[in-house]
Amino acid sequence: MKDVFKQLSELNGGKVLDAATGRGEFIQIIKQSFRSYTQIIGIDVSEKAVAHAEKLFPENNIEIFKMDLEDIQYEDGYFDTVTISNSLHHLGDVNKVLGELLRVLKPGGLLLVTEMYRDGKQSEAQSTHINMHHWISKIDRISNIPHNETFKKDEIIGFVNKLPLKNVSIEDFYYPTDNPKEVKSCESLIRNCTDTIKRLETMDNTSSLVTEGKQLINRINEIGCASASRLLILAHKQ
Repeated sequence: MKDVFKQLSELNGGKVLDAATGRGEFIQIIKQSFRSYTQIIGIDVSEKAVAHAEKLFPENNIEIFKMDLEDIQYEDGYFDTVTISNSLHHLGDVNKVLGELLRVLKPGGLLLVTEMYRDGKQSEAQSTHINMHHWISKIDRISNIPHNETFKKDEIIGFVNKLPLKNVSIEDFYYPTDNPKEVKSCESLIRNCTDTIKRLETMDNTSSLVTEGKQLINRINEIGCASASRLLILAHKQ
């Protein structure tokens, strides 16, 4: 795998917005990889995720807020850099959110998008990851949590191509796995599946999802799991 994140070491982020920050995973990458930044603001619609991320970053120049991504409470052109990582499939209206992200990005500012995709040449172990993601997304949707299936590669690129951007760079990458049946990783996934199945069994009309979860556990035991392929997209606002 080409180390696509090496190019992040050349970035001076300035004021950075990390949208759909979740538990703060990409903020950690920004901290570790960017050459510099003056401030990082993370926003997410989930109060629980925000509470978790707040505890991880006690720094004065990192703040986390609960905020609707379709109505971002910052003025036009406020940020030098805007990032969104592995979250497009969690959005109710992808185009509307991306439009908001561009609104708060200054002209010439950097938009960074990373997103896994479901098609292309994925290994059997990577397909396990995709199948598990789609199973979880079905469960979230019956709980009224926005969570789409993983997009196809061209769909992700299509979202970006609609935006007024220049100097667009698209890199294809994945996290290599020496042993997709590595015990610690598989045990963690199986535990997640088992806990989710127990939750489903307390709900009505979920027998097909329970069956799918048990099939996933069998697949993890037989094939293992590896991270699906992803895109890293870097572009500047016109």
